[in-house]
Amino acid sequence: MKKLEKYSNWIIALVFTVIVIAVYKTFDNFHKIAGGLRVVMGILTPFVIGFVIAYILNMPAKKINALCVKSKYKFIRDKAKVISILAVYLAGALLLFIIIRSIVPALYNNIMDLYYNIPHYFDDAVSAVADWQTKHDLSLFEVDKIDAANALNNLLGKINVAEFSKYAKGVVSITSGVINVFIGIIISVYMLIDKEKIKNSVQRVMRIFIKEERTNKIISGVKRINDVFSRYVFCLLMDAVIIAVLSTIVLSLLRVRYAIILGGLIGVCNLIPYFGAIFASVFSIIITLITGGLFKAIWTAVSLLMLQQVDGNFIGPKIMGQMLDASPLWIIFAVTVGGGLFGVAGMIISVPILVVIKMIVSDYINMKESKEKEIKNGDE
Repeated sequence: MKKLEKYSNWIIALVFTVIVIAVYKTFDNFHKIAGGLRVVMGILTPFVIGFVIAYILNMPAKKINALCVKSKYKFIRDKAKVISILAVYLAGALLLFIIIRSIVPALYNNIMDLYYNIPHYFDDAVSAVADWQTKHDLSLFEVDKIDAANALNNLLGKINVAEFSKYAKGVVSITSGVINVFIGIIISVYMLIDKEKIKNSVQRVMRIFIKEERTNKIISGVKRINDVFSRYVFCLLMDAVIIAVLSTIVLSLLRVRYAIILGGLIGVCNLIPYFGAIFASVFSIIITLITGGLFKAIWTAVSLLMLQQVDGNFIGPKIMGQMLDASPLWIIFAVTVGGGLFGVAGMIISVPILVVIKMIVSDYINMKESKEKEIKNGDE
C-alpha cells in the first residue's frame, strides 16, 4: 500500500488524462456516437413502447386483481392475475375498436371540412376586424387582405392533405412503426405477468452491491415515487377522457361546428394543469365565434366555464383525491418551468415531479425534527 501511495499523484494524473481524452473523443466523434445511440434506441423502441403500455395499464389491472382476489369463487381467486390482465387488454381493444369505427371517421370529416373552410373563415375574420376598425374610426393595425390571404395559403400549402387522407381512411401500410407497436403490446403483456419476478430480480442484484438497510430505504422510496407517478398518470388520463367526452357532448348539443375536434382538443389540453384548459376553452370560443356567431360563442363560453368548474370541484378531486397536495402557485411554477425546459411533455410531468420533491423535502424535514427532539429529550 505504501508503494502505491508514492505513485498516487501519478495515478490520479493518469486517470484524469484518460477522462479528458475520453471526453474529447466523445465530442470529436459526436455524430458517430449519436448515430450509434439512435440505432440502439431503434432496437429498444418496442421495449420502451411495451413499458409505457404496461405502466399505464398496471393500475387498472391491480384494481381488477384486488376485486378478483375478494371473489367468493375459487377459480376467479386462483386466476386473478390472468383475469385482470386479460380484462384490461380486452377493454383497451374494445375502446380502440370504438374509436376506429365511430370517432375516427367523424373526426376525419371534421378536420377535412375545417381545412377546406379555413380560407373562408379567415377572410370573414379579416373583414370583420377591418369593418370594426372603420366603424369605430380606429387604426390599431393595418389589415391587408391580400397579404394575409397569401400568408395563409403558404401555410396551408405545407400540409399534405393527400397523405393525411390516405392514413385517415385506413390505407396504412405495414411499417416498422406498426410492427414496433405490435411487438410492444406483446412485451407489455409479459411485463405485467412477470412484474413481480422482474422486481425481485432487481432487488436481489441491489442487495449484492448495497447494504440491506440502504437497499430497503431505496426500494421504499422508489415504491412511493412510482405510486405518485402511476396514480397521477392514470388519473390524469381518466380525467382527460371524461372531459373530452363531456365537452364533445356539450358542444354537439349546442350545435357547435367541429364539436369533435374541439372536444378532443379540450381533453388533450386538460392534461396540462391550469393553462391547458384555459387555452383550449379560449380557442374553442374563438372558433365558435367565427363559425357560429356571437350568440353561440357566448353560450359556448358559459357551458365550458361551467364544465371546468364541475371538473375542478367534483370530477378532478374525486379522481385525484388529495394527490395534488400543493398550492396552485407552486403547480403553476412547476408547469411554467417544465414547459420552458422540456415543452409540452415537461408541462405534464412537472406536477408529479413537484409532488415527489415535496414528499422528499417533507420526509427530510420530519427526520431532522425527530432527531432534534431525541437530542433535546436526551439532554433533559
